[in-house]
Amino acid sequence: MRKLEITLTEEQYQHIQAEIKYGGRKMLEEETMGGYEITLHVGVPNIYTYLELNYINKIDLGEVEWSFRKN
Repeated sequence: MRKLEITLTEEQYQHIQAEIKYGGRKMLEEETMGGYEITLHVGVPNIYTYLELNYINKIDLGEVEWSFRKN
């Protein structure tokens, strides 16, 4: 089995956590259920890679490093 590993800065990690908490509160207030989407955009030939979080808002989290790892 392989793993997809994405390396985040502390700022990117905190931004994701804050948005997840905010989205959870909004879902409770509106009494709805939902989820979020994390999208890794990779330019070919791997010249620019960025991450997006789509929950309540669509947020461009900026450039990230990623790789496939073998267990």
